[in-house]
Amino acid sequence: MVCLGAVVAGVLGAGLGAAGETRVAAQAARTASGAGDFGIAVAIDNALALRTGPAFVLDRGDVDSAARTSQATLLTWAAALAHGGHADQAAVLLASVTDPGLAGSAASEQANLLLDAARHDAASGDYAGALQRLDEVSRLRPPAAAAAQVAALMPQYEVGEAGALTAAGHGSDAVALLDSAASEPGAAPAVAGALPAALLAAGREQLALLSYKEAAATLQRLVQSYAGTPQARAAQQLLRAGQPVTGTLTDKSGQPVSAQVRLSTHFFTTPSGYYTTGPFYYATSDSDGEFTVPSVPVGGPYTFEILRGGGWTTFVDPVSGQPAMPVTVTPLVPVDMAFIALS
Repeated sequence: MVCLGAVVAGVLGAGLGAAGETRVAAQAARTASGAGDFGIAVAIDNALALRTGPAFVLDRGDVDSAARTSQATLLTWAAALAHGGHADQAAVLLASVTDPGLAGSAASEQANLLLDAARHDAASGDYAGALQRLDEVSRLRPPAAAAAQVAALMPQYEVGEAGALTAAGHGSDAVALLDSAASEPGAAPAVAGALPAALLAAGREQLALLSYKEAAATLQRLVQSYAGTPQARAAQQLLRAGQPVTGTLTDKSGQPVSAQVRLSTHFFTTPSGYYTTGPFYYATSDSDGEFTVPSVPVGGPYTFEILRGGGWTTFVDPVSGQPAMPVTVTPLVPVDMAFIALS
């Protein structure tokens, strides 16, 4: 019985000592948090929350509350970081709050924090960053008020990002973004204001990539949808611009031929043969037989002729009686006649 009493006394003594140690640790965590040493406070509280065993049965208050206190400290820490301009770090902390009683507040704070960061990014011209922030808010399933703000800001920032893409020469990306934004409530006027410049930039970008069919469709959309704008007039000029006509002259054996060539605008047949009239568009093939007629107006068909024996000659199809190599110029598309073997 004496031995049993000694054991009980030993356990009580250990428990009282552990309880005292726990209170000291909990006070240290509170002191650290009050001094702004949030990381230390969270570490102490997390360590307290893990304490188990008979030594801690006499006073469980500080141990049981440590986990929630740690989570509450995360909220305070995130607020301090946000106030100091460290929005990303604050958002990470808020995302780690899992206590059921605090998670709602953390999600709301995180949404507001990201919204503020989005506005800051947009004010500095970083619309891509602002849109990323709004996407992060949407993934949080935010409160209705925050969701409404996202819906109001999204089209504004999409138009802003489209403007930045247009200025950087990425018109195709800008058009895709604006077309997406057009379906959002209230976005139509801003989208309509930004699309002409984006379409013109997209058309020029596609021309640079030799995507002539896509460029023609883009520029025709601009002309048809935004007639009267400066961008539509520029698109019309591009669509009407003359195109180069190239080719290579060779003889029957494949050797290059240097000669003067031309494209005539009109071809007429007569009982004794044919004749052509202008306007004419001229070029001369070089030592490799290559020639370029620099700017032939959109239209046709033009008749290809070569100067031989002091006169202009064309190839005529004996069946149809029409030119054998007619040239039609379409908007934006250079014409390559490839190899022309002379008889």
